[in-house]
Amino acid sequence: MIRIAALGAVLSLALAALPTPARSQYYKTETIPPKIVKLGTHTSAVAGTGKVRVQVLVKPDGSHVVTRIISSTNHGDDAAAREIAQTSTYRPAMRGGKPIIYFYDPIFRFNGRSVAGYQGPSGSGSRGTGGGGGSIDAMLRSGRYNDAKSAAQSALATRPNDSQLLQQLAAADYYLHDYEGAADAFSRAGAISHVYLTVAASAFANAAVRLGSEQNPSAADTARSLQYARRAVQLDHGTNSRFALGVAQLANKQYADALATLQVVHAAVFANARTDTATRYGVDQRLLAAYIGANDMSGAQGISTEMRRLEPSNNYPTQELGSIYINQGNDALAAKNYTQALALYQRAVALGDATVSVAAYDRSANVILAEPHPDPVQVKSYADEALALNPNDAAANYFDGVALFYQYQSQHTPNLKQQSLTYLNKADSLAKAAGNQQQLVQAIENAIRQVNAAGGIAP
Repeated sequence: MIRIAALGAVLSLALAALPTPARSQYYKTETIPPKIVKLGTHTSAVAGTGKVRVQVLVKPDGSHVVTRIISSTNHGDDAAAREIAQTSTYRPAMRGGKPIIYFYDPIFRFNGRSVAGYQGPSGSGSRGTGGGGGSIDAMLRSGRYNDAKSAAQSALATRPNDSQLLQQLAAADYYLHDYEGAADAFSRAGAISHVYLTVAASAFANAAVRLGSEQNPSAADTARSLQYARRAVQLDHGTNSRFALGVAQLANKQYADALATLQVVHAAVFANARTDTATRYGVDQRLLAAYIGANDMSGAQGISTEMRRLEPSNNYPTQELGSIYINQGNDALAAKNYTQALALYQRAVALGDATVSVAAYDRSANVILAEPHPDPVQVKSYADEALALNPNDAAANYFDGVALFYQYQSQHTPNLKQQSLTYLNKADSLAKAAGNQQQLVQAIENAIRQVNAAGGIAP
């Protein structure tokens, strides 16, 4: 019998990049405060110059109730301020694109006997007079974010450390969806004014998620991600900030911390019956990565099952777990622990994903070839399982061709040799067409030469 050591050599087949679906969008948590669409009027007398802060409960449908006077520098103006607040028209607050109930506290300014204007709780509003910061606030209030950004940048040229200007710049960046720019400006502003707390927390959280979600983040980016996430949690202890912290911890490979953080987020998100599927799935994706990073495969399997229930047609969790099991099997094979390698590949098959299963069957056939006395029947069995799922898998065609040639060597049946060449030639064409399987091409062509040399069958 001809020994074909080269033909039976173990292949270091890298697991082809499995198609990964687009990640669920990070769930929106941006809160946009209410806005006065039309300033109201008053019949009550104005006593004189002063500022009156009024609390208004604005409902999702835009209706509202004036609840109280929060503060006043001239109580003689309180009645007029309350009347203006009551007769004004409001746009409701928004969170995640949906209207919500919100306590709004505009400040009405009086100059002498007349109304000078108002200021919103985020420092924006309509003012009868004033420039500088007041003009920037008016731009922010009216949605002229690019103008507000330009004005803030111009003013910062002469006052680079002005906290109010930095916060106005940050707010403009935030509403222009430049979350990293907003987070940087808020960081330079130092202490955050209470009127910007919600925007700042969301800016830090969004910036942390973006930096932590990069495919190949730099060390500087992962460090900034963690820094911003911690600021978000300092300003707001809610689920949004904690999710950002979990993402940043993952990016920094702090898997145990990320697991603890994201388990809390998972509990909060799933306890809320109104949480949509995309949000739940997005949290599960991160939690799956944390379990895998922490080498808790039992937890990873549980979350994977939950993800498949949420989105049955999405193969991301099975392919993610399949990659882990296959890589672990490859390590076992390299250590010549053949039994463990086969068991790990079978775990990958058990996940039920066709792409993962084909890769796992190929590697199982490779394990048998690596053994001191390969069993060609077993090699062919694994290769046939792969071909049943994907007849055009190059590696499976190769292994089938190798198995058939082993059988030919023991049985000397010409038909087996011809079948071997059929599979090997098909494997050669498929591997070359793929363009990224050079090691496999070399193994296939080496096998074809040896098969053709045995018994005189023409190439």
